[in-house]
Amino acid sequence: MQARHFSLVALAVLLLNAPARLQAGSPSTDYQADPKAVQRYGPAYRYPQAGWIVLHIEGKPYERGYQHGRLMAPEIAAFVRNSANQMSPGSPSEGWRNARALINALFLRRYEKEFLEEMRGIADGATAAGARYDNRPIDIVDIVGLNVWPEIETLPSALEATPTGLEGIHFPQPQPRAMPPAKPMHCSAFAATGPATADGKIVFGHITMFGLYPACFYNVWLDVKPENGHRVLMQSYPGGIQSGMDYYLNDAGLLVTETTIAQTTFDINGQSVASRIRQALQYADSIDRAVDILKTANNGLYTNEWLLADIKTNEIAMFELGTAKSKLYRSSKNEWFGGTEGFYWGCNNTKDRDVRLETIASVNDRPANMVFCPSDRDKTWQRLFQKYKGKITADFGKEAFTTPPLAAYHSLDAKFTTTDLAKELKTWALFGPPLGRSWQPSDDDKRRHHDIKPLVSNPWTVLHAQPPAREAAGGPVAVDVPEPMNSPVRTAQIEEEHQHPPTTPAWHGTLFPKTDADTWLAAAFADYERIVARENGPEPLRRAQQLSDGRSRRRRRAPGQCARRYDAERLVPRRIRQGCALPPRAPPLSRREGIRRRAGCVWASPRRQAGDDRRIPGPPGEQVRQESA
Repeated sequence: MQARHFSLVALAVLLLNAPARLQAGSPSTDYQADPKAVQRYGPAYRYPQAGWIVLHIEGKPYERGYQHGRLMAPEIAAFVRNSANQMSPGSPSEGWRNARALINALFLRRYEKEFLEEMRGIADGATAAGARYDNRPIDIVDIVGLNVWPEIETLPSALEATPTGLEGIHFPQPQPRAMPPAKPMHCSAFAATGPATADGKIVFGHITMFGLYPACFYNVWLDVKPENGHRVLMQSYPGGIQSGMDYYLNDAGLLVTETTIAQTTFDINGQSVASRIRQALQYADSIDRAVDILKTANNGLYTNEWLLADIKTNEIAMFELGTAKSKLYRSSKNEWFGGTEGFYWGCNNTKDRDVRLETIASVNDRPANMVFCPSDRDKTWQRLFQKYKGKITADFGKEAFTTPPLAAYHSLDAKFTTTDLAKELKTWALFGPPLGRSWQPSDDDKRRHHDIKPLVSNPWTVLHAQPPAREAAGGPVAVDVPEPMNSPVRTAQIEEEHQHPPTTPAWHGTLFPKTDADTWLAAAFADYERIVARENGPEPLRRAQQLSDGRSRRRRRAPGQCARRYDAERLVPRRIRQGCALPPRAPPLSRREGIRRRAGCVWASPRRQAGDDRRIPGPPGEQVRQESA
């Protein structure tokens, strides 16, 4: 009886675990977004899924970029602000202005024309939807900046590795010098096939470790269906034309991911990596073609070890790309590193010596270690391979990406797919720390970035390319749930709302009060001009003002309270608005009588600026208290 009891328990455990294993390999149903949660702009759409924002765009370069900008405008503006704060926490506006000059000089003209058009569309679409930073509209330089952030981040190390011509010369009075900080490297990835997997097909995955402050923006699952080339799906971010976290698949059967390796030299004449990797995914249908595109006109920045797979042939490859040097390992040629037949892995550790030699300017200067030494993550990958070789399935991805040190407290995602899933443009994905513990900001994080927030874990889900269902005719309109007040997106919106946008003058001239009774007019003449100028400004500003006016019209005012909407015709005589002098005035009224007669157009804020602290009704949004008689 006891043996039978243990047998039943074992059978129950097997039955409970079996559906999970089956689901990891082949989910029975696709995720269906609630039609009420779907936002649309023409053929484009976005919807939330388990912590991700699924964004679909399509068409010609400018058109699909414009769709992207319209649907992601708040996040794009917030991400520009976030990037500026990262570059210069003490003076983000000044830091971003300096970065824009660098971006314009080194990177803007290093993209294929098609992708420049797409980024211009993103900027225009975001601006049309009201996005701005530093009191100006978002433009193409901002969007290029979002796409070259890894190249800017690795530029100091690349310049250190680039020869100056003084290498090998020993000067009589050498000076000590500080070395630039090491290139940040945070990712792990794998590709398995053939003798390593249970069915001889591909299993392919990637996990990211990153900084907490920008991490929350990398939850965009971008689905690009271009007019020309292949459909591309990738993990990305607001304003991205590339992945940034470098996890891609296309409808030609290619899978691509990468881990960064030690930075090699900089070629100022090369193209941006964002342009090359996007071109590879959109136009390559084989590993050979993708490798050729990545190698051609390479600027060397953001040096990577690429893992590639072709689900048409179940071939995998590992491609270490320096600047001028590279090394390609292919499963079809039975080329394996470390004896892991059927398995490639990456974890920020350069394997090829020729590529490693490009990380120093000269072998005649200070000694540099050019020997491959396996890290703890390298050893973990090898242990996992030995444990599962010949038995790797989709479940291997979940186990690997919840195994320290491959997964850590500061991991922000995990993704993996298989040959069968990728044929349907599907991938398993988790956004947030895979170990399940929320990633809390440190005290130093909070001092540097007041709007930083924790990153919470989300459940595993299968991202796919099927369009969401449409809401039935006459149904409720989709409305976003407001962002929490401490979110980076909401913080950026609040700060921009309190800035004065660029406008042209609605009228000219400055009034000075002759007596105290004239104070209201002199103050309102200048302050109200700002509102009228906004109404006459760009379309987004007019819409914002109309929305504000609409809210004020819905407010009912009690008897004796002043009106909250102001009429320029009543406030400023026509001749004044045309630049003419004031007409002769009647004898001045008493202070109280003047207030009562002009109750429909007196503002609280100009009066307070003039020294009267009694509160009367003001513009929408101000605290209002009826003046005592």
